[in-house]
Order: sequence, then structure tokens, then C-alpha cells
Amino acid sequence: MKIIHSSDLHLNSKYPERLDALNAIISLSKSENANLVLFAGDFFDSDREADKLRPSLRDLLSSLPFKILVIPGNHDYKAYRSDLNFGNDVRILLAKPYEIYQTDELKIVAVPYANQNFNDVVPSLEREIDCGRLNILLIHCSLDIPYLKEDEFGDEERQLYLPVSSRVLADIGFDFVFAGHFHSSSVKNKISDKTTFAYSGSPVSITRKEVGKRSVFILDTSLKKAEMLYFKTLGTFYYDEIKFTFSPEKEDEILGELEDKLGKLDLERLKLSITLDGFISMEENEIKEKLKKIIGKYKKYQNNINLYEWYRDVRGVISDPLYMMFKNKLDKKDFKLELKDTINQVVTLQF
Repeated sequence: MKIIHSSDLHLNSKYPERLDALNAIISLSKSENANLVLFAGDFFDSDREADKLRPSLRDLLSSLPFKILVIPGNHDYKAYRSDLNFGNDVRILLAKPYEIYQTDELKIVAVPYANQNFNDVVPSLEREIDCGRLNILLIHCSLDIPYLKEDEFGDEERQLYLPVSSRVLADIGFDFVFAGHFHSSSVKNKISDKTTFAYSGSPVSITRKEVGKRSVFILDTSLKKAEMLYFKTLGTFYYDEIKFTFSPEKEDEILGELEDKLGKLDLERLKLSITLDGFISMEENEIKEKLKKIIGKYKKYQNNINLYEWYRDVRGVISDPLYMMFKNKLDKKDFKLELKDTINQVVTLQF
């Protein structure tokens, strides 16, 4: 059995790339012969957008070779009622405090949006563990993730909705926890010997903080448990950023790296921020013309590229008396030339 796990699609009529992402997930699910597709909340950007898009989605989400299970998230929890038709192959798991979907092989316990304390539900969830099946928890929550850096969080996930402790989750005993609410990237973490926690990340960049190619998780129950869960990259819209730091007399080398990097990117599907900083000995107008020539090759995608030029002329540094004193002492040291260059670059950047 194969299951696709995604979340935080935030469908919105103003952003067609998000509908493209849904189509990409459907195409991938067909090619992978998936049996189930799970969306862990925020399928729609709002209840209003859900009402607007629902009629056009019915055909797309019908006559599929797999079933789609959706739980409400904090953005779209008002979008769902039992009398609404989202498509023949879509099932919205609405029952509170949770709803169960099971097959001979697995048991999915789905926790929809609710203004509740997760710890209050824990005793009931523990009783749902079925030793004869693979147990999956589908939830939209904020997990404590201490190993992530501050800049890896997006704006959305800093709003703590349904805070959940990994220790508490681990003690319940699910085999897999498929979660939504964290947009930035795909995160897989083994929180106990038995339980693996996974945030799929959004399948399309919603904000500029969600950089890099987007992906979904695939669970293949025919594999060994340690290998069952893996991610698959989608060819959907995303934001990305690249940064290069100039060093005096190495400007052409850096520009060559930039040109090579641009040649490998699919600029049709991404919005790119390029930041150039550091110090240059080359004339600024010469740098400007070379950049114009490099980026000019991609005129078709000029609206997809933002260039930020933060580099400075090195002459303001090398004429500084303190720098001149340092350079004089460095020149007298019996260091290898490569080491001297590295030390000089570091000190120049500090100045």
C-alpha cells in the first residue's frame, strides 16, 4: 500500500500555482499507484476560498484511482460541513475529538481543528492503538522542534496552534505521525524507537520564507519499516535565494559561479533572490555591465529574478590605517600564500 502525505496547500483563486501543485500531487499519486492521499490541514486558504473553488474542484477530485483524506486546519476549519460535495473521491474527516479511517493494513486516527488541549485527548488516543495494523496519526499542530534554527520557521508556524510535545506523542505509540502547519520544508524525525514524526511542508511556496524545491512524503508499506517513509520532490512553484560574496581580484570567478548556477535553475517555476555582497577591486560600472549580460540571458524570466547588490569598493578598506597596519604584519608572517589570502579575506570583510 502507498500513501502520499501533504499539507498546507492553501488553495486560493488568486494564486493559480497552488492549483497547479494540487494537479502535480494528483499526477504523482497516479504514477506511484498510490492508494491514499492525506492532507494534514489548510487545504484551502480560507472558508471563503473553499466556497469559491469547491464547484471547480469536484470534477478534478472525482473518478480518481485513490482516495483523498482531508482534515481541517486553522485556516479552513469553517469550510467544511457534512452536506458539502468536494468530489466523489474526497473524504473530510470532521468528527471530534478525532475520526478513524482504517483498512486491513492500517489505522488512521485523524484529529481535526479544535480549540482543545491535546493532552486531554491523549488517553483516548492511546486506546486506539491497534497492534494488528500500522497506526497513523493525522494532525495539524505545532510540535516542539528544538533542532530547527530560527530562520527555518516561517511566519505561519510561529503561531502556536495546538502545541504538542514530541515526548507525549512518542508515549502514545503511533508508528507514524503525519502533521501539517509547518510550511518551510519537509521534516522527518524519529521521536522514539517506534514513532516517526513528519511535517510534509507546503507543496508550493506560500511565502518567501519557504525556499527550495517542494516535496511530499510517500509511505510504502511493502518496504521495511525503517525505509517505508521517504520524500519525493515536486516540480511546483517555489522561492529560492542564492548569495555570493565578492573578494578583490576574484570578481570574474564569482560571476562565473553565478552564471553557472543560473544555468541549472528552472526559472519558469521559481522566483529567485540573488544577493551579492563583499568587496570588489573591479570598477563598479564594469561589475554592473557583466551582471547585466549574465542576467540578460534570462530576459523572459526577468520578473522572476530580484538582484540585491550589497558589495562595496575595497579601496575604502585598504586605505584604512588600521587595515594597513594589519596587512603589513600579515605580509611578514611565514604563512602559506593560500592561508594569507584566507586571513586577508576574513579581515577585509570584518572591516
